[in-house]
Order: sequence, then C-alpha cells, then structure tokens
Amino acid sequence: MVELFDYSRATRLQRELFKQVIASVERPLFREDEARLVAGLDASYTRGLSVGVAVLMDLHEMRVVDKKYAVVRAGIPYVPGLLAFREAPGVIRALLELEKKPDVLMVDGHGLTHPRGFGIASHVGLVTGIPSVGVAKSRLYGEEKVEGGVRYVYAHGVKAGVVVEHGGAELYVSIGYSVTLEQAVRLVKKTLLGHKLPEPLYQADLYSREVKRLLDRKTP
Repeated sequence: MVELFDYSRATRLQRELFKQVIASVERPLFREDEARLVAGLDASYTRGLSVGVAVLMDLHEMRVVDKKYAVVRAGIPYVPGLLAFREAPGVIRALLELEKKPDVLMVDGHGLTHPRGFGIASHVGLVTGIPSVGVAKSRLYGEEKVEGGVRYVYAHGVKAGVVVEHGGAELYVSIGYSVTLEQAVRLVKKTLLGHKLPEPLYQADLYSREVKRLLDRKTP
C-alpha cells in the first residue's frame, strides 16, 4: 500500500547502503576479461503497473540470447531520488527469470551519481550481488569537471560518473555496484553500436515497449 511506504526510512537506507557500494568499488567483483553476458534492464508503466524487463546479451557476439519481463503493482508514486523503490521490484523479478546469470548489469538510470549515492543501478546491483553500471540520458546529481578531455561527474567526494558523447547524444555513465568507473565506461563504449543507447539498453527499451503494447491491448 502506498500509504505504508516510509519515505524517511527509505532515504536513510539509501545513505547506509551507499557505504556498501563504495566498499564494493575498492574490490570489484566484475572481471571484464572474463565477462560474456550482460543484461540490459529497463522499466515502463501502464495503468498502475510497473513492467520490468531484462534482456540478456552475449558480449562477444552482441546478440540477444534471452529476455524476460515481470509485472508488479507500482507500489509508490514517482518521488525524485526514490525511483528504485518503484522500479526495482519488477526489474529484479525479470532479471531472476533469465535462464543464465549475467556477469554484469546495465541499468537505465543512475548509480553513485544520485543525491544519496544509491540510485537504481546501485540498488539492483547490491540486492542481486551482480556488478552493475548506470546509464542515464541526463545528469541527476554531481558536479561536472573536465580533466584530460574527459567530462567526469564528481559526487560524494569521488569520481562517480563520466559523460560519454555518442551520436549527438550524451550518456551519463556511473558506477552502479562492484565495478570501477573505468570498467563501466569501457563496457558502455564497447556496446555502443548503431543507436544512441548502448545495445543492451536499446534492446531492453524495445522489449519494454513491446510488452507494454501487449499489456495495453489485454487490459480493458
């Protein structure tokens, strides 16, 4: 129930879990040389429902090998900074339905570049224990500084993100969970093909729209 959601407790929890994300970056689980599978995660909404999708891709062949979706009640309204509590349940459920466990997650949203350093990319990564990267189309939090021709986003005293320019668009890439910033940027650049979004998120967006259309047709 929406009225039972404790917003103050949620923000306190984010501040506490941020510390675990920082610790995870110091000894990252992500082994990019060994990584084969990446899951693109996205969410959409229809008639009070949150639709989470997970699209699994082979990093070597850059092809979709599996995709799943999950539908849950959108338990709380949209609140800036608390998006994860609205979208993560469906996204995580879809992720757990995949036949194979991904080596890394690419999430539509922010990680450390969040007011409390715990955006949806960090949330999903920490909950599942899978290294994660956040990719967003705009800056949510942090200060941009250009160093050596690179646009870094500083947040909470660390280099939390990088602005990657591609195809006339800007992508705000951030540390999610248990990856370094350099690893996150390399993963995103590796998966940038002929679209403005990295391929895992492009495919997740396509699938999300497809599922939403299907549900809209079924719902009276």
